[in-house]
Amino acid sequence: MKKLLWYVLGVGALMMALVVVGVLPTAEASSGTKIDAIGQQGPYAVGFTSYVLTDNSRQAPDGYLAGGRPIPVYLLYPADPGAVNASTPKAEYPMDMLNMPNLMTLSEEWEAMGYDPAYQEPPVSDDGPFPVLLISHGWTPPPWFMLGIATRLASHGFIVAVPSHVGDERCYGWEPARDHMAMMLWNRPRDLSFVLTDLEQRNSAAGGLLSSAIDPSRVASSGWSAGGYASMVLAGGDDTVWDYAETDGNYIDDGPIPENVPLSPSLPDPRIKAIIILDGANQDLKFEEMARVKVPALSLGQEWSTKTTPPYFPAWHARQHAAFSGHPNYRVDIWGTNHFSFSAACDAMGLMASRGIATTMDGWIGFFCPCVIPAAVSRDIITRYMIAFLKTELLGETGYQKMLTPGWALTQETLVEFFVTEKRNANSIDVEWPDDSVYFQHQPGRK
Repeated sequence: MKKLLWYVLGVGALMMALVVVGVLPTAEASSGTKIDAIGQQGPYAVGFTSYVLTDNSRQAPDGYLAGGRPIPVYLLYPADPGAVNASTPKAEYPMDMLNMPNLMTLSEEWEAMGYDPAYQEPPVSDDGPFPVLLISHGWTPPPWFMLGIATRLASHGFIVAVPSHVGDERCYGWEPARDHMAMMLWNRPRDLSFVLTDLEQRNSAAGGLLSSAIDPSRVASSGWSAGGYASMVLAGGDDTVWDYAETDGNYIDDGPIPENVPLSPSLPDPRIKAIIILDGANQDLKFEEMARVKVPALSLGQEWSTKTTPPYFPAWHARQHAAFSGHPNYRVDIWGTNHFSFSAACDAMGLMASRGIATTMDGWIGFFCPCVIPAAVSRDIITRYMIAFLKTELLGETGYQKMLTPGWALTQETLVEFFVTEKRNANSIDVEWPDDSVYFQHQPGRK
């Protein structure tokens, strides 16, 4: 959990966030437009299933049964509303599929906190095939921290896969020791690609839940924190994880890289057509590596002034936005958020505390969770922009483009700053962390 220190808020930003109460309604909120609809639960019911894959090309981490690398997966998908009724069982989310397979958190528990409901394995809607979104969770938290985003996206017509990155998450006291940071960086993008290959196979198989349900030509990847790193790698690659110390100022905390960490490059996955980065860990990639990201990209993160220490924090999201070379390339700063706002972390930790389950993150809930905009507000903004971006860039729909503009943020969103390009031409940047003045600190037109 030490890596969360990268995202510590300044005291001034904490105090300012206390006054935030919400967002203004859009100008079209009363007209029933597509843009209005994406701020709400979508037209589909949400189905859920879970399973464990095994990648025999990689070894299981220490502390797990010998053999191939296990990859537990959450899968959320669109179901027809008519396929669910009062007798349809609600989803049961396994909290630790490998070590405590009978420990569940229930959809009803999440619904009580304002999350979209999900149901246990109803048929996939016949409206498909549907696009795919891979979501990679943060370093330490489990995949159910991404439920708020996953259920909302599934309700809008996306098949959403959230794998568990075994060996780098360590939320509970009963789990084996965590892998070294470098091993985590090497395994994550490979986990995502393996899950995608399995989804393609399920799509081709007759008679299964996902038979002919997936459009393999429309695949996007997203991720929070370390998961954002993984999505960047799927789009642009990483020459070697052994060089992350050259860009990550906290590498010294990790200790020497073990000899069993491969030196091989992590190659991009050509099946990925777009990426969405959620307060992502771009410090583990060089600028030139991120410059190889040529697919459409959306970066959602904290407003720059909340990143006060160490000195390079204010340029955090601007750095990757300047580096990406694909088009379009958007940066969205959300005021009044912190690192946890880009997941269900605060609600999830509260749920565990209510059950008396101790976690490795208990010491952080009192620091990160107060003094930010409510989770429901940040979740709605995040998913609204994700859906607008994916509908436009992955599906080619035209009804959402005007939302993906600086003008829309200036006139319709009180908490959002929207950037299309950074101030300085990326080709002129010749150091990994240039001075903050290289980048836009605020959207033009805002103070």
